[in-house]
Formats: sequence, structure tokens, C-alpha cells
Amino acid sequence: MTKDEIIKAEILAAARQVFQKWGVKKTTMEDIAAAAGKAKSTLYYYFRSKEEIFDAAVVEELAAILARCKNSVMTIASTKEKLKAYVVTTMTEMKAHALQYNLVWEELKSNPRFSKKLRTQVGAQESQFYQELIELGVQRGEFAFASSEEAAAAARTISGIVRALFLHLFLETADSSEIDIAARLIANGI
Repeated sequence: MTKDEIIKAEILAAARQVFQKWGVKKTTMEDIAAAAGKAKSTLYYYFRSKEEIFDAAVVEELAAILARCKNSVMTIASTKEKLKAYVVTTMTEMKAHALQYNLVWEELKSNPRFSKKLRTQVGAQESQFYQELIELGVQRGEFAFASSEEAAAAARTISGIVRALFLHLFLETADSSEIDIAARLIANGI
């Protein structure tokens, strides 16, 4: 890593801690600078605002979650089982982070601008992974719900279904057993 990358990583790590403790609205650039052991001017050299730091911290955290989820299914042979395991792992990881960052989660829910940004950035990565799984499943004869030509559309559909399930599971229910049921429905159908 370059010196600039190291400094940005330190700022983002400190920011996550401060956001977790105080939430985004109550956190100031001074709070982040103090937690990072940096001058406030250093923060402004790398980021224009607290919101930009928040955006970068959340996107980085979600990218790390998705990478862990992808890695967790690589040893599974069956594509259907990979898909199921990925959905369950993603939902479980997201729920754990939503509980850990409760203040931040509440603020995220009320910020449509950021929700759209997340869907664009993280959703594209997730859809790509679903597309790769679908194409593999079609090649192996495990999936009959889509052809190779429909893999991209099917991936976007699954991504949308998972996003809707995520919102349902975290906004409307506290029953964690529904995560496994949702994953089975996606992989096996009704």
C-alpha cells in the first residue's frame, strides 16, 4: 500500500468506530480526526466531507462483506448449494453488521441518496457474482430457470429479490430462521 492508501485506511477505520459510537449525524470531522490521530486538515486532504468519509467507509465495509461471502462458498461443489450458501451468508453477515452499527443503520434507512449509491456500486458487484453462478449452473445443467443468454437478467432479478428480502428481514421481522427459508426458496424454488 502507498502512504496515501495507508492514511485513508486509518481514517476510514477510525471513522467506522466513531460512526458506530455516535451515528453519522452527531459525528464531526473533529471526532474522526481525533480518533484517527490526524489533523482535521489531513482529513480534508483526502475527503471533502464527513458524508464522503461515511460513503467510503460503508462501501468498503460492504465490499469486504461480499468478498468474505464469496470466499465462503468457493469450496462448495454444487452451484445450487453455492447460491444458497451465498444468500444465507450474505444475509447473516448483513444482519450482524446492522446490529453492530445500529445507529448507522437507522441513518442509512432514512437516506435515499446513499441507498441508491449503494445499490449502484455494491449491487453491480453482487449481480456479477450471481451471473457467474447462474452461467456455471446452466453449463452444469443444474439450473433450468434461465438460459445462458438470460443469465444477466436472471442475476439482476435474484439480486433484486435478495435486496427485497434483506429489507423485509431487517425492517419487518425479527425471525432469523426466515433467512434460511429465503435462501432455499431462491435456490430451489417453491
